[in-house]
Amino acid sequence: MSLDSLLMALTPSEKLEAMEILWRDLTTNGARFPSPNWHGTVLADRLAHPSPKPSLPLDDAIQDVRNRLNAYRTQG
Repeated sequence: MSLDSLLMALTPSEKLEAMEILWRDLTTNGARFPSPNWHGTVLADRLAHPSPKPSLPLDDAIQDVRNRLNAYRTQG
């Protein structure tokens, strides 16, 4: 059985659990996956030129992301 067919057979909750397991495994040793050089460039630029927009409290930021995702889903 291929990995594709195995994943297709999973329920949505099983797929989320599989993603969590994969993420946990991949992040246990970040040195195995060094960030590309452009990440450092982007981070340095953002630190040198912070956004003029005020930052949101975490709960508000989460709600903003949810609202954007819901709007995106309803457009299709």
